[in-house]
Amino acid sequence: GLMWLQHGGNLRHTSEPNDGVSRYGWLMHDGENFGVQEIRDEGLVLRTEFVKQPGGDHGGDWSWRVTAKMEGKGPAPLLSLFFYVATDGQGTLRPVLENGTRLAAVAGTAEELGDFTLTFLPPTGEGGEGRKYASYNFLAAGVPGLHRLTDLVRQSLRESSVFSPPGRPRRRFFGVSGTRGLPG
Repeated sequence: GLMWLQHGGNLRHTSEPNDGVSRYGWLMHDGENFGVQEIRDEGLVLRTEFVKQPGGDHGGDWSWRVTAKMEGKGPAPLLSLFFYVATDGQGTLRPVLENGTRLAAVAGTAEELGDFTLTFLPPTGEGGEGRKYASYNFLAAGVPGLHRLTDLVRQSLRESSVFSPPGRPRRRFFGVSGTRGLPG
């Protein structure tokens, strides 16, 4: 799943009526093999796209892309995207780090899926050209139910991470910190 935070705004995990998100919903979806969703939140346009390629013993391979853009002109605020993977107590998960810092993948095992790997590619510019600068951190923690994921992330937020792209000023951003879970 995905949570997002525009600096100066609220942590978002879902879009509900009257929560300030101006528009959200599926633009296209066949209910099984592909979908395109768009969320508009205070000038931010988040677009999520997924496609499923049939095959294997457990339904196929899935690809998911998230695109973030700002409407209008002006400087884009820092944006934190929180991708999460959870088993709801029905398997195991293990982070796979690149260079000891960037979460490159999550490897796991679940009864329904067997062994699986979820890979996170580095961000790129429009059309897939050129890598975008990004800072990374991750949190591995227990949570007493999927309904408490937002609480866990909110409790783990720290404005101690530094975004420092080459040739640009350093800025602090909210990231996650710690490895504790929530009490049941």
